[in-house]
Amino acid sequence: MKKTSLLFTALFVAAPFFSQAATQQEIDLALAPVKTNADLQQLLNSASPLDALEQHVFQFVSSVKFSKKGQQISFDKELLETNLSATEIYKILALFGQQSSISQYQNALIITDTDKLLLTGSSLPFCNAADPIETRVTLDKNKQAIFGYAQSGVVCDGNVELTENTTITYVLVPGKKSPKGLRLVGAGFTNPFDGHIEKVTVSHDGQSIQLENNIENSGVSKYQFILESEENDLLLVSPDPQVVNKNIEPPM
Repeated sequence: MKKTSLLFTALFVAAPFFSQAATQQEIDLALAPVKTNADLQQLLNSASPLDALEQHVFQFVSSVKFSKKGQQISFDKELLETNLSATEIYKILALFGQQSSISQYQNALIITDTDKLLLTGSSLPFCNAADPIETRVTLDKNKQAIFGYAQSGVVCDGNVELTENTTITYVLVPGKKSPKGLRLVGAGFTNPFDGHIEKVTVSHDGQSIQLENNIENSGVSKYQFILESEENDLLLVSPDPQVVNKNIEPPM
């Protein structure tokens, strides 16, 4: 009887949260400006969040399917995820009342802090130096190179925090919007004399780079990846990833 009572109490306490989530989704759907194909076609006659898709807009529109009652709307999610930032996707989802599903688009471009918040609900976590760090470089519509990092599909910030000697490995993951023939050629340091990173090794194919860390030197060391591509003869330099050495004192 006691277990039943506790279960009932837990469900009673949780009910408002489930109800709140369901209610918010219902509100989003009710306020969505696009519920029918006619709404969608009318939207194309004026400026809208769909403009971010540029040459892909009609391909996306063709993928949109409406149910008879307009309660179920489906479309090509991959087309959004591979071409737009999280903020741009969120604005398009809001057209259909589906903005609460933004967390499902983990491969979207992360350009601003707002993009990070939309996908994670907080600032991005450190990467785990024990595993290879997937490094994606994509070109946005203004030909700006955007660097993103992830491990096993989970987005991280590219930085690592260490408490022991470690070899940090970054691996390039090419995508449809990556610069053609992109390869790593090395790494540069804001202070190459601080003793944090002792050795840098680039794979023969230029698709991975390893940095050997010395934990004896505590503090922060910033480095930038140097890359080349077939786009032109210029070198590309990444924003600053960094390693944080936390030299933990042994117990007395």
